[in-house]
Amino acid sequence: MPQQSGLGRGLAALLPGASGERTDASGTALQEHGAIAVGDLSAQLAEGLASTDSGLGLIYRALDAMVAQYGLEDAAIVIEEAGLGRQVFRAGRRPLDMEDETLLTAAPGLYTEPPIENQGLDRSLVISLCVLALRLDLLRYDAWHDPLTGLYDRRSFDRLLDMAIARSNRYSWPFTLVILDLDGLKAINDQHGHPAGDAALRDLAERFRRVLRSGDSAARIGGDEFAMILPNTEPELVPALLERVRTAPGLDTECPSFSFGVAQCPKEADEFDSLVRLADERLYQAKDGRS
Repeated sequence: MPQQSGLGRGLAALLPGASGERTDASGTALQEHGAIAVGDLSAQLAEGLASTDSGLGLIYRALDAMVAQYGLEDAAIVIEEAGLGRQVFRAGRRPLDMEDETLLTAAPGLYTEPPIENQGLDRSLVISLCVLALRLDLLRYDAWHDPLTGLYDRRSFDRLLDMAIARSNRYSWPFTLVILDLDGLKAINDQHGHPAGDAALRDLAERFRRVLRSGDSAARIGGDEFAMILPNTEPELVPALLERVRTAPGLDTECPSFSFGVAQCPKEADEFDSLVRLADERLYQAKDGRS
């Protein structure tokens, strides 16, 4: 970007112009937009909402398309909405640097450098479509995740397990299913109250997030029951993995005790019900051994 006309420098000294346009200290025009009409980008956004799996990706693609179409040096969108918070998106997924810090406090809108001419569409249209894209992402996330722990919920995990079994059967990709049960959750609830029990569940979920690899999947599949899909992990390696979960760094709380059972696909079972049944049986054997 030019030294004096980048988005960050321009927003650092925005002054209202006589025609509603804004200028920086050197007089360079910086225009805020809520919609882009040329090329009907707003229509493309609306159409993309019906088919995209990522509202976040849709916003970045719109910004990149705008930069390419208009030959812009930069473009950014600022969104501030209840339930979404304040978010800033920049073309090319570029992070904000020190010169761009004022975008964090800029008014919601679409900012470009250099400014592009307003083509007469409703200035709020593109902003509204981008907000809707983010809300759809939030709804998708909520539909897949357990609200207490943030892990996958039972329905989502069943889908993931179905897909893992299908891949394993087709390509001979092994994985280990782990079913894990907190010991004494009822006692925690009875002695210390349900908030303490909820805290124990959240604590275990956070330990999973800190220890599991990218590609591993963890879910809360019942009140005190969790499950994991561990690709390319032999069952004999699971105890060492769970020991790392118990001793996960950066947590002040003591890990609640748990029991677990494992089953390997496709070596031990290659069908959903039989795989889950085998891991469940081993879980209850482990719990009986602890009692």
